[in-house]
Amino acid sequence: MKQLHVLIFLFFTLFAFSQNPVIDSLQRELKKKQSERGKFQTLMLLCEEYSKDNPNQALYYAKLCLINARSVKNDTFLAVAYNSLATTYQNSSELDTALLYNNKSLAVRKKLKDSVGIADSYNNIGVTYDMKGQFDAALQHYFLALTYYDKKKDIDKLAMTYTNIGIIYKTQKEYTKALDYYKKSYDLYVEAKSDFGITVSSGNIGSVLINFKRYKESLKYSEMAEKGYRKLGYESYAAYPLSTIAVVYDSLHDFPKANAAYVKSIALHEQYQNWYEVSNTYNAYANCLVKQKKYDESIKMSNKGVAASKKAEAYLLEVEAYHNLAKANAELGHFSDAYKYSNLYTKGKDSLFEAEKTKTIFELEAKYETEKKEKLLLKKEAEAKQKNVLLLVLAISIFFAILIGYLIFRQQKLKNRQQEQEFELKSAISVIETQNKLQEQRLSISRDLHDNIGAQLTFIISSVDNIKYAFNLENTKLDGKLQSISKFTKSTIVELRDTIWAMNSNAIGFEDLQMRIMNFIDNAKMAKEDIEFHFEIDEKLSHLKLSSVTGMNLYRVTQEAINNAIKYANASKIAIDVRENSGVIEVIISDNGSGFDEESIIAGNGLHNMRKRMKDIGGELAIASTIGKGTTIKIAIEKPKKNNV
Repeated sequence: MKQLHVLIFLFFTLFAFSQNPVIDSLQRELKKKQSERGKFQTLMLLCEEYSKDNPNQALYYAKLCLINARSVKNDTFLAVAYNSLATTYQNSSELDTALLYNNKSLAVRKKLKDSVGIADSYNNIGVTYDMKGQFDAALQHYFLALTYYDKKKDIDKLAMTYTNIGIIYKTQKEYTKALDYYKKSYDLYVEAKSDFGITVSSGNIGSVLINFKRYKESLKYSEMAEKGYRKLGYESYAAYPLSTIAVVYDSLHDFPKANAAYVKSIALHEQYQNWYEVSNTYNAYANCLVKQKKYDESIKMSNKGVAASKKAEAYLLEVEAYHNLAKANAELGHFSDAYKYSNLYTKGKDSLFEAEKTKTIFELEAKYETEKKEKLLLKKEAEAKQKNVLLLVLAISIFFAILIGYLIFRQQKLKNRQQEQEFELKSAISVIETQNKLQEQRLSISRDLHDNIGAQLTFIISSVDNIKYAFNLENTKLDGKLQSISKFTKSTIVELRDTIWAMNSNAIGFEDLQMRIMNFIDNAKMAKEDIEFHFEIDEKLSHLKLSSVTGMNLYRVTQEAINNAIKYANASKIAIDVRENSGVIEVIISDNGSGFDEESIIAGNGLHNMRKRMKDIGGELAIASTIGKGTTIKIAIEKPKKNNV
């Protein structure tokens, strides 16, 4: 069975912050006013906590970490956020995406000259390459990480890297070397008194001891690992030592215990959608059932293994499942099915062999073609030396003639280019001067709005509050009117601030827009805490810039849609999904509220304003609602052709 990698992000970055945080407590902490570092660390802890049992939420908070790191312009946070995204994608078997973010994290850490961080990234890249089956690249990065950790005398991380190297050797069936590295890792973790490290290395030792038929020792270490993972709260990782325990009992022909362990391991892997291990364990279980002559059950497990292998895109495991199906059907006397699966197994093996053979043939062909070209080149060089002096002189004369012509042409081209650049520079200066004048006008207007209207609105609120406290108002209607005036004025100040924000921005990015909407959502949740919000934005749109007018209208329409869902629809769940579809940016706001009949409802100012705002920026707005099933509002605007609005 495939054992667990030690992930540097999981253990060394997040465990440094907290040992066992409670999600509810972290959510409350996130609502409080915190320092930049405090907010970032809270988001990271939420990501780590959700990574145990909710991959989608883990990814959501990893993306928020990235947004936060970019907004505060902190490269250290940025490196950790990239690392968090890489680990989240890696846990979901999206390995190419994981490798992309690992390399981004490495680049930032090299810029910071963070030697420990660089080593951590090398280790994580090695893990990703290992999972992709590129073992040479994995070992190369592990040994790079070892060099840094050894210089720093970092016992924990040395042990971690020894573990990962052992995993590579085990995959290559170098079991003696694998066991040696696992024991080195175990001894270092014991020295460091690391419960997590001892747990991981125990599971790995247990998995490799099976190959030496040292079953009792394997069982001891595997049971130690399973208990350790459950104690630490990493139930999903307990599936790995459970698989080892199942194989031990299978090898000892203690089939009841083997069956129970296989079932538990499969259930955990399915719960956390680790389809590669689901398929792998189903295949082992199916083979065990054949030994017990439970052929019908074996066929059932093999079919499930095939389905899981397709999800994992693991063709080798699919072929192994066909082998089990052929054996089980043959034992039942279902010879036509046995023949069918035997053919599928043979074709699969041949296909895998052909892939390797084709690769070898291409390599040999490339080598042959290279040698052929080298020989041809040598022959041509020999012929060239035999040219007579006259042809050589002629060639030199032609060369110099062409060279002189080229130099003249190049000089003219440089002159033309210089003139073009001068013209472009003058045009650019003119545009900049115009933009500066417009910006000065915008700033002047926004200062006037803030200093004059803002001050006047604040004065109104103060005056209303003074009236309420200066007089003992027994007239509840008058008191209600004063409260209404105060509330409306405060709302107007918020609207004024949003308008000033838009005026002061040449362009509004989707990250700015997301942060603005998230702040609005946080305020909404204070008013109605039982609402669950979900915000998802396509990573491709994170750096896209909109004009201030477009961005502000998009924000206002989204704000109005959320407000309607809370105020009128009594929704308990609101989801916002921003994505790109064929050059069009779509913002979809959906809720599970009471809904309404589109034919009978009379559109108020809110819906009218939403449609008008979209029309003003050339966008479209569509509303779909069903009574009792909620409402979906779809906003569509054309994607800007350039990022620099």
